[in-house]
Amino acid sequence: LGGKKQRKPSKGRGNKKGPEPEASSERPHPTEPPTNPDERNLKKARALRIKIGTARARVHVRDGRVTATTARGQVFNTTVKEALRKHEKAAMGAITRELTQMSPAGFDVLHPVDFRNLSAEERKRVLPSYLLVPEKPDAVTGVNPEDLKARLVAGKDRSEYLYDDKSSPTVSADSLKAISDLAARDGNSVGTVDFPGAILNCTMPRDCPRFLTKVMVSIDARFMDFVSDNGTMVLKLNKILYGCVIAEKLWYDMVKSTLEDLGFVRSKFDMCVFSRKADKGHTTLTVHVDDIKIFAPDDDERERVMAELGDQFPGLKIHRGTEVNYLGMNFDYRTDGTLRITMPGYTHAILEQSDVKRAFGTPAGEEPYHIDDGSETMETDAREAFHSTVCKLLHLGKMVRNEILAAVNFLCSRVQTPTTQDLRKLNRILGYLKGTSDLGMILGADDDLYVRLSVNASYGVHADGKSHTGACISLGPGSTYATSTKQRIVTKASTEAELVAASDMYGQGIWTVRLLESIGANVRGLILEQDNLSTIALMKNGRPNSSRSRHIANRDFFIHD
Repeated sequence: LGGKKQRKPSKGRGNKKGPEPEASSERPHPTEPPTNPDERNLKKARALRIKIGTARARVHVRDGRVTATTARGQVFNTTVKEALRKHEKAAMGAITRELTQMSPAGFDVLHPVDFRNLSAEERKRVLPSYLLVPEKPDAVTGVNPEDLKARLVAGKDRSEYLYDDKSSPTVSADSLKAISDLAARDGNSVGTVDFPGAILNCTMPRDCPRFLTKVMVSIDARFMDFVSDNGTMVLKLNKILYGCVIAEKLWYDMVKSTLEDLGFVRSKFDMCVFSRKADKGHTTLTVHVDDIKIFAPDDDERERVMAELGDQFPGLKIHRGTEVNYLGMNFDYRTDGTLRITMPGYTHAILEQSDVKRAFGTPAGEEPYHIDDGSETMETDAREAFHSTVCKLLHLGKMVRNEILAAVNFLCSRVQTPTTQDLRKLNRILGYLKGTSDLGMILGADDDLYVRLSVNASYGVHADGKSHTGACISLGPGSTYATSTKQRIVTKASTEAELVAASDMYGQGIWTVRLLESIGANVRGLILEQDNLSTIALMKNGRPNSSRSRHIANRDFFIHD
């Protein structure tokens, strides 16, 4: 929301008074309201202006509602000018839907208060608010303007000290892929559930801070009595708002309580995996904030779960079928019992932000871990872009593109002071993705179910003498878990490096076995695959074979047991 309109400098003799400054949005300074409410509303309507790019739109009061009209349509807030410039009506619609949710006609989140009646302590606890329209790439087609979601969020910085327990878990990618793999083998009925305005279902705890909104134009005429002349107002939160530090924790507690009331039991090995026994097997749910994926033994059980959730949270967005999108990934459950997971939309979004034109056949060259001390350090802006791209590639690699993990993990250690050599390595990965953007992974689970952990190590490949570990876990074709990481200690021989890798990764294999057993899977056991004969002998013996290996006895005993 802008403040008072700036005056344009007059021509000729200049502007004697100078331009009128924009009203400050740090703290509202309400004045006494006019006697006539209509006069006051019209005064505020003239003061409230929405700036879209270089165009301005006047705000009007019609039938007790505040609206803003431009040549492109009708909006309620425009702190996200870029989204409005790119998506126009779609962004305007997303903003309108979000602000409608805040009103008494929606979730009744906001209650207006008179800033003049707040104590000095209460004014210190006022939180800023922001309106965001993030672009979330679809798993297949990239950014779809029709799927835009606006979010009114509260600033966290001033409320960190108020709550001790504010952490909220999300489902592990390893859990999700392993459970999805078994679901494909067993021919489960799959669906997803999205909770619109999920956080807004949670009641705000007592004695929590009020928050100052800079970008809220109310759709309820009663709110107009609390809007200051510079277009700002203070509102009290009746319910949790996105951005409050405790928001996700309260929402998770509500979902957990609801699922437990429905008979689901939370896994001890992943706090966001819930299961219950059905007539024909087990029904499993994975929870990621306001997105739930359902794995049911048949269609009837899947519909039953969706109906139960719908009774508790009306207006759910439900998707079902053999091909579903979940957390930016496209899950294609095939008739042959295999599962194909892809993220082309996310991949294309990364490539669109880069200027890489050449395609490569591999994600790394011959010396992926080599550091050239004479290479020039990148500029500050370039370093930030480098860091952001590496983080995105790490997410892509962990989810579906495991083959880029070795190259990406090395660059993760270079994000603080990247050089032009590191930039060339990054462009090599992007060039590889450019030529293989539609690739994904295919998973399958054997009927005779074993968890197979394959581990290997590259001895002394890093500049500081440390080795590199690579490992993957599979239930059949494809890997449900993969990692490629630098070892934390310097080893004295390749045998020791292999043993360190096996010891570090063995816990992940045990965890996978126990997770699958907790949701009713019949796991025959854990198989460790290792190709170094000396390392195998150490693990079988459970003790050092000579004086050269006595210092690694603890790792021998752990794996042997």
